[in-house]
Amino acid sequence: MFTLRQRQQDSIFISTGTGVAPIRGMVRWLFQDPSRHLGGEYWLVYGTRHETGLYYGDEFLAIEQSFPNFHYIPTLSRGGNAWPGCRGYVQDHVREIVGTRRNMQAYICGLHQMVDANRKLLKEELGWDRRQIVFERYD
Repeated sequence: MFTLRQRQQDSIFISTGTGVAPIRGMVRWLFQDPSRHLGGEYWLVYGTRHETGLYYGDEFLAIEQSFPNFHYIPTLSRGGNAWPGCRGYVQDHVREIVGTRRNMQAYICGLHQMVDANRKLLKEELGWDRRQIVFERYD
């Protein structure tokens, strides 16, 4: 049941670890055909502990460079001093990206704790309807 619900709607993809695998398929499908993504803005907030755990990074960067409506935000919770990107937990960056937007879809895949934290953020703090949030847990 973890599939895209509405195309051409602004969406945020949130994942940690290997939870990025199904999201990778969604992103690839969206950006293979302009009719699937034109008119929408898409963010991928992908978190892991260390830089070596960022899967498909080159692929997501290439999509970001080719399509101005795709934004890749790799996030490390335990990145080394040389890491130039975002730090912390994915939900910290989700809050910044979503802001006051309400007409979006969220796709969340990862560990139970991260999924629950983002669902709570979107529903309780930001006022989203539960039908805007599609999720899959794997632990």
